Amino acid sequence: MYKIGICDDDKILCSVLEEQIYELSKEIEIKADVEVWYSGESIQNDLKKGIELDLLFLDIELVQKNGIAVGNFIRNEMENMQTHIVYISSKENYAMQLFKVQPLDFLIKPVSTESIREVLVRSVKQKNSADPFFEYQKGNSVFRVPVRNIAYFMSMDKKIIIVKKDEKGKYAMEEFYGKLKNIAETLPADFLMIHQSYIINQAYVSEYSYEMVKMVNGENLNISKPYRKETRSKIIQHQKANMSDGII
Repeated sequence: MYKIGICDDDKILCSVLEEQIYELSKEIEIKADVEVWYSGESIQNDLKKGIELDLLFLDIELVQKNGIAVGNFIRNEMENMQTHIVYISSKENYAMQLFKVQPLDFLIKPVSTESIREVLVRSVKQKNSADPFFEYQKGNSVFRVPVRNIAYFMSMDKKIIIVKKDEKGKYAMEEFYGKLKNIAETLPADFLMIHQSYIINQAYVSEYSYEMVKMVNGENLNISKPYRKETRSKIIQHQKANMSDGII
C-alpha cells in the first residue's frame, strides 16, 4: 500500500487531486491509499499519533501554519527524511525557503495530470530502491517501520510485539494483532524464526549459544529444539558473510 497525503485548505483542489491520484495509481499499477487534511495543524496532530506517509502533496499557502512550517516539522521535529514532500503553490518565489526541507518537487497551480503522474512514478522508483519497510495495521491506521530498525518480533497471546530501535538508538515496543508465521513469509533473509514466539533480526544478535540468543538490547531469547540446528547454521553463515564484507 502506497500511503499518499494531501494537505491543502482548498477543498475542491483536494477532491480533484485525490481523484487524479487514484486514477493514475491504477495506470502505474500501485495500490494507493490517499488521506486528506485541510490545515497544517491537523496533519501535524496525526503525524504525532504515528501516521506515516510515503508521499505528501503539501500546499505552501495554508492559512495558519503554512506548508514550510509543516515541512520543517516533518524533517526536524519528527526527524522524518523518508516521506517525499511535493510542494504545491500558486507562486514561484519559494525556492530558497524550501531548500532545507528537501522536497521531491515543487508544482505550480493549477497542477497538471502529467506533473502528478511524473511525481508518483519518481517517488515509487526512489522508494523501491531505498530501505524496505514492514507494514502493519492497528485499528483503522496502517503503520510502517524500516526493516533495518527491527530487532525482533515476539508473539504473545494473539498479539505481535515489535521491538525496534528508533533514530536516537533507543529501543521501543509496538504491538498489533497478527500471526508470527504469516509475518515470517514477508521478511528478508536476515530474519530468522528461532521459536514459535520469536523472529529475530540477525543483525541485532550480540551472543548466541545452542539454546539461546542474546540481543543487543540485553534480552535473552530461547531457541526451541525444532529450530536449533537451522538457527546455528544460519547465524554462522550470517557472521561469515559480515566478516567477508568487513563489517565485523
